[in-house]
Amino acid sequence: MSVIALFATLCFTVAGFLTPKPLHDYHRPSLHKHHAQFSYAPDRSFFGQGTLSRVSPIYRVCGWTKFVDCPGSIYDDPAIRNKFHNNTVVNSTIPLATIKPFMNEKADNTIASPMDIQYRNYYEEPNAYVDNGEVNIRGFIQPMQTLLLDDSYRLIEGLIVDSINGGVGFRNHSGPLRMGLGAQWTEDILFIHPETACTQTNLSLHFSISANYFYKHDNGYMADDGGFANLPTEIPEPRFDGLDDDWQNAFGEAPDLQRRSFALAWWNNQLTARVLNISSSSVGDRYTSEFSNYATLASPGSIQISPMNGWYLDSIYKKSASAAAVEFASYGRRCSGFNDTDPSSSSKPYVRCGYFYGVPYPSRITDGQTYRYDLASNWTQQLYTCASSMKASVQTVTFGSNTTNTSLDLGDLRVLAVRPKQYSEDALPIWAIEKADAYRIHDINLMWGLTNESQVDEDAFEIRRTAELYLPASTHDITFGHIYDSFAAGMAPGAAWNSVYEFAAAIRGIAIDFIPSYSGETDYGLTLKYRNLSRTPEGTAKIMNLIWTDLMAFVVVGTKTGFEATTGSSSASHIKSKRSDSALTILGTKAVHKMVRSIGYSDSRYAIPAFIVVGILIFSVATATIFALRKSLSYEILEHYINQTSMGRTASQLLYPGIAPIDASTKEWSRATRDLILDVPRPQSRPKKSTRPRLRGRRGHSSPSASSGASLLRVHQEMEMENRSQSHLSAQSHYSASRASSPHSPYTIHQFA
Repeated sequence: MSVIALFATLCFTVAGFLTPKPLHDYHRPSLHKHHAQFSYAPDRSFFGQGTLSRVSPIYRVCGWTKFVDCPGSIYDDPAIRNKFHNNTVVNSTIPLATIKPFMNEKADNTIASPMDIQYRNYYEEPNAYVDNGEVNIRGFIQPMQTLLLDDSYRLIEGLIVDSINGGVGFRNHSGPLRMGLGAQWTEDILFIHPETACTQTNLSLHFSISANYFYKHDNGYMADDGGFANLPTEIPEPRFDGLDDDWQNAFGEAPDLQRRSFALAWWNNQLTARVLNISSSSVGDRYTSEFSNYATLASPGSIQISPMNGWYLDSIYKKSASAAAVEFASYGRRCSGFNDTDPSSSSKPYVRCGYFYGVPYPSRITDGQTYRYDLASNWTQQLYTCASSMKASVQTVTFGSNTTNTSLDLGDLRVLAVRPKQYSEDALPIWAIEKADAYRIHDINLMWGLTNESQVDEDAFEIRRTAELYLPASTHDITFGHIYDSFAAGMAPGAAWNSVYEFAAAIRGIAIDFIPSYSGETDYGLTLKYRNLSRTPEGTAKIMNLIWTDLMAFVVVGTKTGFEATTGSSSASHIKSKRSDSALTILGTKAVHKMVRSIGYSDSRYAIPAFIVVGILIFSVATATIFALRKSLSYEILEHYINQTSMGRTASQLLYPGIAPIDASTKEWSRATRDLILDVPRPQSRPKKSTRPRLRGRRGHSSPSASSGASLLRVHQEMEMENRSQSHLSAQSHYSASRASSPHSPYTIHQFA
């Protein structure tokens, strides 16, 4: 027991100074909600400064080779409609019947409708064939600060940008005022996420930096890493060679991008083998006859993205109109599942396919070759085929605010968490997609969005109950350099993918058609990010999604605040309004969790000594309880032993034998001995050590005076011990007599030794 007590005492001592160390003060959201006033949060960054004020309404233009009336948008005046003998003058106003299914009247609705997705920048231009020559607006791209190197959720004017996996959420940002330590709240936000799947062709491209000049590359060749040698003999379904009549409808509403990218890789390798006239091949075989032009265009520090065109082959690059070149391009289009001239379909998702050339890496990296661009060094580049699409969904976003002031800007807000909104099977969201079967895909950008089923005309819209909606097919030929109306929800997502595959990294380091270069040639940060990601199909797909996200961040904004029903103002009126930012506008109130102070414990390992002490305490209490319940020791016995071992009773019995019975209760003992005086001798003071030398006699003996003092002290001690012994014998005699006079005592008391 003494060992346990010592161990417990040691643990208690250690716990006293160790256990409190991880204690810290932190802020947490309150359990109950509080109503807070919300104000518009202006963005002070480049995105805020580069966003124009909102204008309305939104216009949509239909037609490709010539303008045609959009569904429901028809001029009633025949004189205006027939103003030109070979073209119809069209009305670009979107009719209420087309917009109404997407108008949610719920007061606190924060989910953007198609009309709440707008272009960040625009320009004015009249067109004689549209609205009888009235001035209308068209969106355009204004590249700003790239977000591709971020690895977090970023709030910019009108958007929540997912720079982790790719995606944009549409929100006209606002936040709470006067919340002390800040606040947290959640909102349901409409997101569009890009989705890409890539397949490694197992055909690697190789080149060398010239031995004489860094900017000259040569010795290009293709190595068979299994792309020819292990090419499956069975043609993947659906067949892209025209022998499968239903290849355009083989995938359905879900695009199955992995299946598409694999089929594209198979056909690419098959077509490449035809150009190289390969009948059989083994892993490791090299082919050099068609790759001098590739070596000239390759760069050790950049990627390349393009449609499937076979341009890494000299004969295809130099003769882009040849039969082989046309075959590459047509099979690349068939991967998407539609041609632009196909009838418009609300059930066909948008898909875009093409090549991705990864960042070259040293061919002899296992032998110690580094990424330094040495003369005559050899480099290897992976070739992938990719298929991309995009889908809309509702995400539940948790926001945090750390402002303690009466003013607010976007830097005071942050995204704490984003997760898919949870639905039960019988409460899935309802999506509506416009039906326009009389149009071709390149003639119209379809209206889509969340709706209330009771508001939808099923003859004009297709209804789907699903958590995610793949956006409908749109033309492959419109990029952000050629936007022709202001209907961003219908055109921008597909135009972003067209911009990625056509121009984002077509030629290293060069911006084309207003699209900035994402090749990495002029941005080493991008090169470093691409270098590791492009070594795997999954990483390659992520690069594609992040480039799409960056372009979308440049081009679009969300104008939905969630306070439109309470303020009576349009959702667009609070983005970059022409008022001064210092003029605070209260949009409305919303329930939030206030941040409150709390105490936290960061590392439970520091509490181990305390846990041990608590364990010993619990064991002791449990043991005592068991003894009490089993009545092995009664309270009376414990009380007796406590009384008999007290210092007061022991001293009284020794000095005054018989003053009270040996088994007297506490009250009886106190009454009998309350007048006794115990003479406690004072402690004898020890002589201080003298710094002076002792007086010694001859031959080192002590002086006579010191010797006589010690003799007197021994005599005194012997006399005192004799007196105590006599008192002890007297107390024993008294105890024996009292024991004999109390034969019925229930206690057994041991005699003094």
